[in-house]
Amino acid sequence: MADFLLALAAYLIGTIPSAYLFGRFFKGIDIRQAGSGNVGAVNSFKQAGFLSGILTLCADIVKGAAAVYFCTRYGSLPVLPVLSVFLVILGHNYNIFLGFKGGKGLASLLGSLLILSPTTIPYVLSVMIIIALICRDTNTAAGLGILSLPIFLGFDKGGWVFFLAGMAISLLIMIKHLPDFRAYRQGRRKLV
Repeated sequence: MADFLLALAAYLIGTIPSAYLFGRFFKGIDIRQAGSGNVGAVNSFKQAGFLSGILTLCADIVKGAAAVYFCTRYGSLPVLPVLSVFLVILGHNYNIFLGFKGGKGLASLLGSLLILSPTTIPYVLSVMIIIALICRDTNTAAGLGILSLPIFLGFDKGGWVFFLAGMAISLLIMIKHLPDFRAYRQGRRKLV
């Protein structure tokens, strides 16, 4: 029962709408109706200003780290920490309290990996940077680079469970990047 409650808490932590709250507080805007409509740090930077953006970024990182920390510390199932990564990103990307609108999950993933698998971070970032240098688009690079997560997470944590969980997490993030892929292919996106 405790593991179920921790899993539910991971999702609910993900639903804390930092970009929405900071956008309302600093600019009086509904971030869902501004710019890209994305409820995340990049849109917050662009639409609500630097302070709102940096606070959103930090809050989203903390959300991911907190979810994994609590599930690691208090959970009994060995898969609960990696499941919490998926759940916190699911809550962030598809927020039940904001009509299932949300961010793209990268900052929450970063926070999650800081607790679950910090050695994975530089490898995944390296892949993203290489792709960004080739395609000249950071959003596309993030969406494609995340495909390396299952490999590095599987190697670091040693097992198919982590590889498969990494695939599920990658797909969850990639889905939110599909509009960026389409825009890039149509030549409407440049290096951000």
